[in-house]
Amino acid sequence: MVRDLDRALFRVVFRFKLTSLTPVMRAFTIAGKAGALWGAIAFLAFLANGLHLHDLLVPWAAVAVSWTVAEGAKFLFDRARPFISDTGIAPLTKTPSSSSFPSGHSATAAAGAITLSAVYPAFAPAFVLAGVLVALSRIYLGVHYPIDVLAGLFIGATTAVIILVLS
Repeated sequence: MVRDLDRALFRVVFRFKLTSLTPVMRAFTIAGKAGALWGAIAFLAFLANGLHLHDLLVPWAAVAVSWTVAEGAKFLFDRARPFISDTGIAPLTKTPSSSSFPSGHSATAAAGAITLSAVYPAFAPAFVLAGVLVALSRIYLGVHYPIDVLAGLFIGATTAVIILVLS
């Protein structure tokens, strides 16, 4: 039941294509690889905002921990990616060889967007939008199912909250 719903939702998102949206989604998926987008934003903000080490280390730690947890979980869950399960799916980006569950891009997107929003609240809407685009890009481009993305978002959000509480 859940698997069928997951696949049906994937098909809806994957089939929705706009010529102008595809390059945007590719750019966000590339920028979001291994949390690079969030690390770069944190570093640039650190340089521009007075070199407060806390403001750099909180996002970096959240992104690093969430990426490590998500990538480690892939070894526990050997879920085939959508384009492997259904040969009729032609991904719109370079295809990863790792397990589909959970999404590492989504984990780092949630961790980065949440911690950067906490450190720089004036920019929270932009961080949240960027995080949503990174996560959705994984389904749109055909490399993750929605549940993979939701699990990644959960990992990243949980990690971010824990690190914010501890800092």
